[in-house]
Amino acid sequence: MYFKYYLFVISAIITACSSSNQKKDEGEKFQIVPTHYAKRFAIKQTTHYTILELLGNKNNSEVTATFVLYKNQKPAYSENAYYIKTPVKSVACMSSIYSAMLSKLKCEQAIVAIDNIDYYTNSFIQNKVREKKIIELSKGAQVDVEKAIALKPDLFLTFGMGNPKEDVDQKLVSAGIPIAISIDHLEETPLARAEWIKFFSYFFNKENLADSLFTETEKKYTHLKSLTENLKIKPTVLTEIKYGDAWYVPSGKSYMAHLINDAGGHYFWKDDHKTGSTPLSFETVYAKAKDCDFWINLYNINTKKELLSYDERYSFFKAYKKNCLYNNNKNQNANGYSNYWETGITSPEEVLADLIYIFNPSLLPNHQFTYYKKID
Repeated sequence: MYFKYYLFVISAIITACSSSNQKKDEGEKFQIVPTHYAKRFAIKQTTHYTILELLGNKNNSEVTATFVLYKNQKPAYSENAYYIKTPVKSVACMSSIYSAMLSKLKCEQAIVAIDNIDYYTNSFIQNKVREKKIIELSKGAQVDVEKAIALKPDLFLTFGMGNPKEDVDQKLVSAGIPIAISIDHLEETPLARAEWIKFFSYFFNKENLADSLFTETEKKYTHLKSLTENLKIKPTVLTEIKYGDAWYVPSGKSYMAHLINDAGGHYFWKDDHKTGSTPLSFETVYAKAKDCDFWINLYNINTKKELLSYDERYSFFKAYKKNCLYNNNKNQNANGYSNYWETGITSPEEVLADLIYIFNPSLLPNHQFTYYKKID
């Protein structure tokens, strides 16, 4: 009798556990939200929460950080995940790029802190900083952690390499400030970086708006790119100037190299399969690119005379002699900082249109520059 009762109890427990596990499995079924270009983040959704994964290792698909975004009850997803309640009502943005993303998502009002106003051209943010309604947290390299903690933002959105334990001051973590890391800078193509607007949107429950904005950007960029695909002759292009002892040229698989190629330019280092930039000597660059047709992205230079004040040897390049110098600083703030670095990432189609007009003006005869200007 007791034995039968014992078997009944055990059976009931097993059945209950099985039922419980089944419910848990059903509740944690993930739907993958595809990204079309971005390779450094992934999106998974369940009925009750969203998972954003960072893929910070360039050599594999290893998840280096996980952010769990929930609207109501905090889920039990992983003890190693970072949990953030949405929609976020107040955010500290440690890059003008992030603020530009939020501006496109119509979330500017949520910004309560930024890194350094010197790098902003956004008039809304400039005015709010002047009124002390947005606080600066880093005039130098270090973030004022105490100020950040005192603000108690719903989200601290910052730059890194994909590992919050290494990317963020642990005082912020210990203070319970919700933190998210952006590694959009590790993306290699313009559309990949622009697609990060989807990443930002989930913190504000604006994913539908982000999808529509990116779809429009993709449509315009793809159309512009198609204009240059059948060009038989492509002008040669040099970028940057020497900084210190090295000339950091964009590598062949870099963001800038892709832009030049898509705009119908022939980039001297296009066959270099690295990403990021490559430091070279003046002599090495000159030997390869002295006969360049165009020279772009010349630091914060505004005149040819100013360029020569850095190094008189710049006058030896063909593009200098032929007056084919173009810089991405048409619109600057009082500190000489260009809005190219603020909104150009979010609007790569406008950057591409400028470059097409420089390299192949007949393709866009009525174009007006958005970010670039000719250097005389």
